[in-house]
Amino acid sequence: MRVKDETKRLAIVENTLDIVFEKGIAGIKMSVLAKRVGISPSTLYVYFKTKEDLIHSIATSLLKQMSKNQESALASESTFELKFRAKWINLLNFLLNHEKEVNFIDQWKQSPYFDKKSSKVWEYNKKVKNELFNEGREKEVLKDVNDFIIYAVMSGTAKQIIGLVKQGDLSLDKNSIDLYFSLVWDALKR
Repeated sequence: MRVKDETKRLAIVENTLDIVFEKGIAGIKMSVLAKRVGISPSTLYVYFKTKEDLIHSIATSLLKQMSKNQESALASESTFELKFRAKWINLLNFLLNHEKEVNFIDQWKQSPYFDKKSSKVWEYNKKVKNELFNEGREKEVLKDVNDFIIYAVMSGTAKQIIGLVKQGDLSLDKNSIDLYFSLVWDALKR
């Protein structure tokens, strides 16, 4: 059995994210990926047994990291509103600073590679935000709507704001973040 080099594994992941960003998830060809990384196809298969394994592994890793970041952001806050704000800012930062990862996750969720095994990982990621939303409803701070609506308002607004920031139509400084958060908060609080 060959020893796996973490640098090569990371190069495979980064190049996969690049390919998906450039050509879509269907654009992943294992032979082309191996060439981009500078390894042989047989070496690529030492790290990932199949294309499905590669895609699932990257998605799992990204979702676990997102969940970990969310949990740590929420843990340091005391009131529900501050936790909700931390979740919002964490989402904005992820969307702004991880464009290729967001693209990968969005495409993966819509692809045939998103299956029952994948949905278990997705459910764990949703657990963190669902617990937060449940807390808000139980404390009668959030409107009594389901988690999908709450997250749609949060993520939809965040995605649009980040898109406008990247186009240069909006700024993203402390004052504007406060304003954007207040709009989301006002939409969802009781």
